[in-house]
Formats: sequence, structure tokens, C-alpha cells
Amino acid sequence: VEGCCWWGRGVIQTRGTCNYGKLNYYLGKRAYLEGRPSLYPTIDFCEFPQGVCSSDQTYGGELQWMVGLFEWADRIQTYDVDGWNYIEELQKFTDGGYKDFSFVDHVSGILNIGCHDPPCMGFSNKVVRPHNQRERNDAFQRILNEMQLARNFRPPPKPTPMPSPYPTVTPTVGVPTTGEPTMLNPPTELPTITAQPSALQGRPPENAVIAIEDRLYDNADRFADLLLLSEHPSGELWPSYLYTFKGFQAALMKMISGVGPGEKNFFYIGDGYSPNSLEYGLVNIAAFVAHGVTQAIYEDSCDENSKEMVEFRYPISNSCGQSGKNYQDDVCTDEREAGMECEVDPEMEIYGATHARWTGAPPPMYCADRKVGYWDHVTGLEEHDIPFKNKRGRLDIKGCCWWGRGVLQVRGVCGYGKLNYWLGAKAKADDRPAIYPDIDFCKNPGAICSDQRSAELRWVTGMFHWVQTVQRNREYDYFPTLKRFVDGGDYKNDLTFIDMLNTMLGGGGDEVARRTQFFHNALRAFNFIKVETNSTGTPTLTHCGTSYLDASYQCKPCETNMDCTGRELCYADVVCYVPEPEITIDDNDVASTTGDSSGNGTDVAVGNEPTEPANEDVPMAMSAAVGIFTTTYCGKSWVDATENCGSPCPSGSDIECAPGQYCFGDITTCSSTNDIAGTNVAATTNYCGIDWSDAHSKCSTTCPGGTNAECPPGHMCFGDIQC
Repeated sequence: VEGCCWWGRGVIQTRGTCNYGKLNYYLGKRAYLEGRPSLYPTIDFCEFPQGVCSSDQTYGGELQWMVGLFEWADRIQTYDVDGWNYIEELQKFTDGGYKDFSFVDHVSGILNIGCHDPPCMGFSNKVVRPHNQRERNDAFQRILNEMQLARNFRPPPKPTPMPSPYPTVTPTVGVPTTGEPTMLNPPTELPTITAQPSALQGRPPENAVIAIEDRLYDNADRFADLLLLSEHPSGELWPSYLYTFKGFQAALMKMISGVGPGEKNFFYIGDGYSPNSLEYGLVNIAAFVAHGVTQAIYEDSCDENSKEMVEFRYPISNSCGQSGKNYQDDVCTDEREAGMECEVDPEMEIYGATHARWTGAPPPMYCADRKVGYWDHVTGLEEHDIPFKNKRGRLDIKGCCWWGRGVLQVRGVCGYGKLNYWLGAKAKADDRPAIYPDIDFCKNPGAICSDQRSAELRWVTGMFHWVQTVQRNREYDYFPTLKRFVDGGDYKNDLTFIDMLNTMLGGGGDEVARRTQFFHNALRAFNFIKVETNSTGTPTLTHCGTSYLDASYQCKPCETNMDCTGRELCYADVVCYVPEPEITIDDNDVASTTGDSSGNGTDVAVGNEPTEPANEDVPMAMSAAVGIFTTTYCGKSWVDATENCGSPCPSGSDIECAPGQYCFGDITTCSSTNDIAGTNVAATTNYCGIDWSDAHSKCSTTCPGGTNAECPPGHMCFGDIQC
């Protein structure tokens, strides 16, 4: 992608070297340098085209509009080809009473492909038609309608109807247990912070900086390959676009050397004199990055994603706060930080730069002085006809600019205020050293995601937050536990440190499991967990897999992690498991595996299989047979799932359902339609997919043995699929 920096930006997606050159010549730095009037004398659109989306002038929406207005004036308003003159045709349309909407179709052609009478070659070397022509025509008419120029336009599409109310009587049996790790509720408030001894927070000695820099350089590729991974919409893990090793390295150097973040806010990399000093620092980095994976890296997000739904809608006012919080009320409560929080400006307007990538995901969060509605993920439109409350009851987004940003999702007026006090414009104003003296995080919190230096800012702000909330927290004895973990040397089996960290940071089962997994991935990246060899020098039984159990199913030999592909790692001491070729379940087997008639039992006992933990990979031929009779089905509500008997969700997890649907239990009315007692499920109903619905819709790759090892990377084996 060398030199490929000229993609579309701004309201009409201005693109290409010519258009950016014109912007710079007339509006930017070149105009200023050549002594001509310039609207943006500090922005060189040729050196920094991203300035359209990521400069200080971006906020309030000015620059995104300005570049579009300039291109419109330069390219559309001046269009006069083959007797078709834009200004004259616009006047004809207006004088004719807004009747002939072929006008806007001609403009679509000029805008998209450079000609007014498509299909034509225009900008391309082949004859093409403009894209989104109908949608643009519809939008044009709706806008004229809103401006009340006339009332003969097509109305906008109706929003999808609100769902029917939930049943008044809850099911007698809840959703079945999914077998995830024990759920740890996140703390309702940040833990009480007591300052650590200054030696742990002070500026690291030079020898510690050099040691950590050398080790990171040696392990850069493994660090990126094992840790900086994001879930692609396909379900596969791809290298993160936003979080790179280069950005991490630049941020770490700012947090451990140079101007620094204030004498008590340095990121810990070891003390420089202890025998295990380097290892202490690397384990602190491993814990930080593992938590960053759960907060932002895995979803490849910088701005907080809008996730909470109210009546199956995403409130626009989620920018004010999610998870029971109202971010602008999150003032600093520690007496040593009194007054550090940012002052809320009700007229501030900020638009996020990133948003979630799942189908139907809401757009980036934004704040402004107005009331708002909701995002309809079915139509893909914002609906503002009626103000719509978030879970905290907010109907507006006034002053709601403090959502999470960066690798640890710093949020709230206190969090941004401390950034500004120690790292930003406030430090400079107080005559203290500042890493970013030109950034006022209180007036421009969005700089974290959209400044020219955002590649490092995303990391720096997270590291600072880690220092404030983890390194300076003595309630959980963070440093003593870390040092005992390192001094003990059993990186593979000692779980005391990561268990303490999970308790401190909280989160649901998926978050805890992912944090634990990537913490151990980080230890592998730093070669703390190695592939063991026996006393004779012969490699032990080592095989590739996404987990130890997966490796035992795959039985694919390896010597190091580099011999494995995708998300797989090389696991030692693996005993290969060969599944039974076929499992046939009769009525008696069903009764023994499903427990009582309520569908509440889940124990499986087939043959002489060893008992595995509930959250490990169990051959799907067995779990599919149990899933058929667990009475769990997908739907928008329990009533919807009961009445429609939609897709089964045998594991009890929402991931098996289509977007907008959830897995509900205790649905006995559908059980009879899925009674396949006596059917051989091992060979005919097992297929691979990202989730059950994906496997059912594609019916492409079979997994007769019922194991995930038979599926491509990122896919799992699902049963009860009649193709």
C-alpha cells in the first residue's frame, strides 16, 4: 500500500492526488507559502491528507464539509459539457416547480463518473453507471421535503416496528449454562487508589530502558503475531489495523524516558538492579497488553463502540454513557486530584472516528447540543422523529463527549482531566513538562483517535490510565504479586497473578477468558513459556492447536510456535485423541444424557471419554445430541422464540443466533419437531461455521468426527444441521 494515501475523505469523499493538490493550492499550506489567502495555512493536504478527518479543524464538522463544498464548487458547479450546464439545469428544475427529478440523476453521473448522461466512460476506461443513484435521488427528495420547498416527494422509509412486549411471566427455567468461566462482575467504582512507593512510579534508570528496548526489538514479530490481533467480521483473527507494534514502541518510550508523564506516572519496566528486573517489566507489559486486547484491540476500535440496546434499538445517547454510567458525572473523588476533571461544555461537538464492524453496527458516537433518537440496525438509518432514551434515561447528547477512547478506553471527565493535567495543555500552562503541550484533552478529547499522532496516542493514554488505576493500586497488592509470580518462575502453571488481575479488572466470562489467553500469549511472545524438551534432547509430544484440547484433536506436530498457522500455538505434552468413528444415540441414550424432561440436564457420558471442562472443545457429535433436547431456540424475545421455533442454539449462547436475536431456554413447544432419536448425528448433521447459523446457511465443510479440529481456522463444528 505504498503511496496509497489518497482515498476518499469528507462529506462527498474527496479523493485522488489532483483533488488533494487543489485543496492544498487554494485552501492549505501551499496557498499560505505562496502569499495567497489561505483558510488552513497550517495544513499541508499533500503531506497530511488525513487532516481532513484528523485535524483540530475537523471538530464541529467544519473541515469535512469544507473539502466537499470546495470540490462541489470546483467540479460540479462549473460543469458545462455538450450543452448541459449545471447552473442552468438547476434553475430549470427550480423554476419548473421541483418536478423533474432526472436533474439529480444527471448530477449523480457528474459526481460519480464525470459525465451527465450515464452510462459513459467518464473517469474509467470502460462504460459504467453511477452507484447509489436511486438512494441519492431519494435522499435529495427527502431533504427538499424537510426544507418544506414542496410536498410532492416520496416519504422516507418507515422505521422497523417496535418489538412486542416481553412476556409478563418469566420462564420457569432460565437459559442453560454455557460453560463459560465463572462470571466476575465489574466493580461499580474504580478501586480505592493508594499511592505506591515512589521507586515503582519514578523515572526508570537508563539501563532498564535499554534492556526493555532491546528485548522488545528482538521479539517484535512474535509480539505482533500473538497479541495485536483483531476479530474480522468473517470471524477470523487478522492483524490489527489501529494497534501496531510501531505505535506501541513509540508510546512506551514516551512513558519511560524523555519528557515523561510526570515523575510519579512512569510506566513500570523494572527497577534496573534486581536480578529479575527485566522480567518484572515484561510481565507488566504482558498484563497491560492482555487487558488492552479485551478493551479495544480485539474489536480494533479506538472510539467506544455503541453496544447497549433499548427495545432492540441502539440509542444515539449511548455516547453519554453505557454500563450504568453517565460519563460527564464521573468527577475526580480523590482529594489529591480535586479539580482535575474537565469542565463540561454543553455546546461542544465531536464526532468519533471508529465504530464496530458487525453487520448493522451503529455509526461512531458523537456529541452535540440537541436531542436524539436511535440507530435502526435493520434499515441502517438514524431515526430522530421521536427522542429515544438510553438506559440511563438520556434523550440528548449535550456535553456527552467523554466516551471511551484508546487501548484502555479512557472515559469520563476525570480521566480526560488527568490526561490534560499530566500530559497535555494544562501541564504546559502550569509550567510543567508535557508530552503533548499542544493538545488540550478537555477541549479536544477526540485527539486520541484522530490526531496525526493517534497511532501512539491510543497507546500512551492507555499506559497512563494503567499507571493510575493498576500500578498505583495497593488494594490487590499488584507489584508484590507480580514479583512473586516472576520469582517463582512457573509461568505456564502459576495462575495467582492473572487471577488477581482478573479480580481487580473484572469483566464477564468471555473477557476474563480472553484476558487470560492473551496474557499467556504475551508470555510466549517474550519466550517465558517455551516448548519443553526431555532429558535426552528429543522434543516431547508437541502439537499445534488453538488450545491444548484442540491440539490433542489435531495431532499436527510442531517444534515451535512458528510451525503453526493462524491462531494456533505449539503446545507441549499433548496426548493425541482419536474420536470414535461414529456415535449413534437411541432413546435410552437420550434419556440418560438429557436429565429431566425440562431440558435442564447437560451431563454427557458416552463410551470411555475423559471428562473435560465445560468450556473446552467437546466432540460435536455428542454435544449436538444434547443440544437437540435442551429446548433452547433463537428469537427476538422469549415469546418470539416460542411461537416461531426458529434456529436452535444448542450451546445456549447468543453467538449461535442471527443478529438482533438471542438464545432463550425452556421452550418445550418446539421440542417435538426436533426429535431425531435413533438418528446417526456423527456423519450427517455436523458442519463447520463461525456460529450455528453460519454453518446452517452454508452447509459447506463437514466435520463428521464432531471436532473443531476438522474445521478451517476461526470456524467451529456444529451439530443438528439438516442441509
